Amino acid sequence: GRWRGWRSLAAELPEPHAALAGRALAVVTWRRTHRWCGACRTELADVPGETARRCPACGLTGFLPLSVAVLVAITRPGRAGGPDELLLVRHAYGPTELWALVAGFVEAGESLEAAAHREVAEEVGLAIGRPTYVDSQPWAMSGPGTLLAGFTATVTDPAAEPVVDPRELTEARWFPVDALPAELPPAYSISRWLIDAVAGPH
Repeated sequence: GRWRGWRSLAAELPEPHAALAGRALAVVTWRRTHRWCGACRTELADVPGETARRCPACGLTGFLPLSVAVLVAITRPGRAGGPDELLLVRHAYGPTELWALVAGFVEAGESLEAAAHREVAEEVGLAIGRPTYVDSQPWAMSGPGTLLAGFTATVTDPAAEPVVDPRELTEARWFPVDALPAELPPAYSISRWLIDAVAGPH
């Protein structure tokens, strides 16, 4: 046997094993990093029957945190009656060779839809109409306790071109939905589900 990293292992696990393993990773990481009370520094104790830890001295209770991120499959009408186009980006971190979707974490006090608008504006400088929710997926490869929420949206100005934030992206480009690049996210990911949903049968 040999030790394997979570990313390579998760890429091969079928559902529901991937979801179960992702939850286990989140719980183990949370227990390791949340041993002490943040108010009085007493060692925390598990709460029976809950994914929570409680301080026996002051009663402060902490629950397993959840980090929510949004992904947006952005489209625009095709030129001269051609097929619709999908915006794909290459990130400056992670698997940089893949063409993926605009994505980012939801901030405190922000709705999922507001986060979608903000991330699209920040990463590619585009405005979109109201995002349409499609699906969600636990995604421990982005960190323990991460939940991805996927949306589709159409740009408000079909002539607008993306302007990338170089801190987040290296490239952004419109692709006809019937001529997408081969370097796409894996089939088990919500990113690919969204791309396939937008592209449809061709």
